Amino acid sequence: MDPISAGFDGVAVNRTFGFERIRAGVAGAAIRLRPTAALAQEYGVVHGGVIAALADTAAVQCVLPALAAGERMTSIEFKLNFTAGAKPDGEPLVATARPAKIGRTVAVVQVDVHQDATLVATGLFTYLRLRAVDRAG
Repeated sequence: MDPISAGFDGVAVNRTFGFERIRAGVAGAAIRLRPTAALAQEYGVVHGGVIAALADTAAVQCVLPALAAGERMTSIEFKLNFTAGAKPDGEPLVATARPAKIGRTVAVVQVDVHQDATLVATGLFTYLRLRAVDRAG
């Protein structure tokens, strides 16, 4: 199934982590995660990989609406700086994405992740747009 046709809830990792789409679009996107103890690492804060997945998902939701029919995308780089630990028993985490540049070939998206008023992480996500290929010939 085409990932766009599957819809947000049709993506297994979104269901597995419990990501909730607040909004999606080329002007910006936001994804929420209600943290639990099951997402904590050995020091008792939400695992950085979970936060990275949340931020990446928000960035993807900012780029997907810009894709043409049959076009796909793939991550080529991201850098995420963690600025505070996220509490597994705290308020929801919200990743807010905004486009830095959505070009014909490459898209770059800025993402901030907050838990209430605390900035937990900030980063840049870069994607390569893959043009639809005619497989008939």
